[in-house]
Amino acid sequence: MADFAPVMIWRSGTDQLCDWFNLPWLSYTGRSMQDEVGHGWATGVHPEDIDRCLATYVGAFKAREPFSMEYRLRRHDGEYRWLLDNGKPFYRDDRFAGYWGSCIDVTAHRDAARAQRILVNELSHRVKNTLAVVQAMATQSFGEDRPVGASLETFESRLRALAGAHDLLVTYAWEDVALRNVVEATVAPHDPGHDRVTIDGPPLMLASATAVAIAMAVHELLTNAAKYGALAVGSGQVSLCWRFDPDLERVQITWKETGGRPVEPPAHLGFGVRFIERVLAGQAGGEAAVTFEEDGVRCRFEAPARSWRHATENIRTPVSIG
Repeated sequence: MADFAPVMIWRSGTDQLCDWFNLPWLSYTGRSMQDEVGHGWATGVHPEDIDRCLATYVGAFKAREPFSMEYRLRRHDGEYRWLLDNGKPFYRDDRFAGYWGSCIDVTAHRDAARAQRILVNELSHRVKNTLAVVQAMATQSFGEDRPVGASLETFESRLRALAGAHDLLVTYAWEDVALRNVVEATVAPHDPGHDRVTIDGPPLMLASATAVAIAMAVHELLTNAAKYGALAVGSGQVSLCWRFDPDLERVQITWKETGGRPVEPPAHLGFGVRFIERVLAGQAGGEAAVTFEEDGVRCRFEAPARSWRHATENIRTPVSIG
């Protein structure tokens, strides 16, 4: 019956030595009964686990108590896998006769639990970052000298942009996302006719945190352009382009407005400029600068490429930054 059980089973005598293993155990280790009995089974335990394993076993044996422990055992293919080993004393005619134990492979369960912990920690980190951005938006939106209604409208607009960026990331399960997708999704509400904002550049992939930062930065530039810059007049145009320099291993993104109202540097820098120059640059480990040129605002952002694959002269292979 034990040989047909769906678990690995072992038995030890009153001398603490294992004297029998079922077929699932022998199949798992790829060793014979002769190899495993006595202390033979211990040779398959991971060197980092053997002392703890034996201490738990011997301590429980002396106290005649059940035990439960996890350790790594070498499988027949040479891979160390985590086992959950449960042992319990058994008796014959009320006399202690040794221990029975059963083991199951819990490697997949441990991997899943570790992945869940990583996910929870990452989620906590992202939530804190998002709340910090929302706090900064609220401070800037309501801290300026403008009517409450206008401040609320500005704040809601920034929240929608942030939510839109996160929606895009959810679609891609928080994996790397194409820069063009981020830009097009952010630009679409501001340029429904697709005739005011020109988008151009090779395929580039963004890390999730960088994608949110770039979406917010582009939103701030679009909002400013719609209120005061090129998009505030019918003839104004915006060029948003990017390129990858394989020699310098850097990515460059440029925003340039033309055909709008004459530009004068502001008396003080608003949330958008500070966000671009600090947060955007910080998220991607690069440099960003906004300049108020007479014919239109220019924003230039550079960052080192994290990785790329077979970048050609035309840069047709996706590159990951951030």
